Amino acid sequence: MSKGINKSTEKGADKRKRIGITAAGVGIVLAAGVLIYIKAAAPPGEAWISYNNQRVLDSIEKQLHGMKMEEIRKKEPYILEKSIREIQDEAAKGTISYEEMTAICLYRIQTLDQKEKGYNSVISVNPRAIEDARERDRERKDNPKAGRGMYGIPVMLKDNMNASDMATTVGTAAFSDYYPSEDAELVKTLKENGAVILGKNNLSEFSGYVSSVMPAGYSGNKGQTINPFGPLKLSASGSSSGSAVAVTCNLAPVSVGTETDGSVIAPAAMNSVVGFKPSRGSISSEGIFPLIKKIDTPGILAKCVEDAGTAYNGAANTPVSPDYRPDALKGKTIGLIRYEYNDKEKLDELKKTLQDMGVHVVEPELNENGIIVFHHIALSFKKDFEDYAQAYHFPIQTLEELIVFNRNNPQRNIKYGQDLLEEAVTIENADMDRINGSIRNADDALSAVFDRDRLDGLVFLNSSGTTAPAAAGYPELTVPFGTGTGNAPQGATFVAEYGEDQTLLEMGYSFECFAAGRVDPLDH
Repeated sequence: MSKGINKSTEKGADKRKRIGITAAGVGIVLAAGVLIYIKAAAPPGEAWISYNNQRVLDSIEKQLHGMKMEEIRKKEPYILEKSIREIQDEAAKGTISYEEMTAICLYRIQTLDQKEKGYNSVISVNPRAIEDARERDRERKDNPKAGRGMYGIPVMLKDNMNASDMATTVGTAAFSDYYPSEDAELVKTLKENGAVILGKNNLSEFSGYVSSVMPAGYSGNKGQTINPFGPLKLSASGSSSGSAVAVTCNLAPVSVGTETDGSVIAPAAMNSVVGFKPSRGSISSEGIFPLIKKIDTPGILAKCVEDAGTAYNGAANTPVSPDYRPDALKGKTIGLIRYEYNDKEKLDELKKTLQDMGVHVVEPELNENGIIVFHHIALSFKKDFEDYAQAYHFPIQTLEELIVFNRNNPQRNIKYGQDLLEEAVTIENADMDRINGSIRNADDALSAVFDRDRLDGLVFLNSSGTTAPAAAGYPELTVPFGTGTGNAPQGATFVAEYGEDQTLLEMGYSFECFAAGRVDPLDH
């Protein structure tokens, strides 16, 4: 499907219509059975909606009370737009403490994110964040992990993963007061590696699977996350909307999101940050609310590729050791996948950039017939929802109960309706055969194109081609690639074969060095 949308399947195009992961300002119309992409003045339905800000602000004010923020803020240049390695260098020199960098992050959430008409990317903050950072400072001399990797670094979590000090709401008002008894596995690993959990990010409610017209980045629990590059004009995309916005606005150095199909890659591209969706299974999904449990994968959002690798190592089952070299792409063969709705000038620019780096660029055909992700969510969502809710003792444990709860206060709980939930509740028995079939089809298609064209990787614009690698579990890495039409941020998304996460990070770093495409929306 490298030359257009395959009308015989319901794959990525429909996903973009309903979950909202297209490039900003792009709407979709269904006419005569053909999906047509049109320019839109603003993301459909987006508005300045923000709930529960005072709860977040109260927690921040309590933690910052008595701290000399006027003096601490003078140290912002040591962390804003800096890599984790640079931040650790400053901490090692004593220029800035972990407590001070955590305080700066909280202050920025308070003044940029939670203010009136703020970005609304944060759904809650860890009430122990400052205390945890102080502990990292105290332990520096005796902890062998001190000063390296994620030690002492503030990190945010998408609010579909359990953290014992904060509610796990998945964006719904129904779970606003649910506090898990233990951390998700990846959260435990981050803490073991010394990371400071800063808070939780807003998301598209239930990762976008509530309503077919709900804007990306909206949740009934927190409201609408805003893209800082064009508030109400450009979508923040989703479903890891808040994660991408928090990182691009320097509210936190990194955030952990999740991807079913494009949910890390799309918001990363739309907010000019790096999005790394590793090989499925390389970071544990245990303790993360599922969309399609068989496909879901945690991923990293960061300002640079090296930071994505560092955060990955802080959360992963098996760390990698990339050799970050600017010339890592030279001599590689990369397959450029084109879609007819892409910006042709930007695609040509991507091809020329790669060729100027010494890359052999080919344009292969990728057969995406029978590869479906979005329309398969309904096949297992009810079972995955109820299994998870019961295992982790959520206050509502069946999908029927959630739908009834939402109807009791529809203006707040289901402002955009809940037709997708109502569709999923009718599926009594999960149809894993069709989901597994898509996974097999995706793996076969990607294996074939890698083998046939002897590729080192694939590349496409933004989230155009995420469905096949998402289904197959292949790693993806989007790297900022400047801006396109309407000054909307763009990303070049690379794909490697399953398990080749280290190689993918090396290729992405090489491209990042040459393209220098990261744009700071606040221009620090």
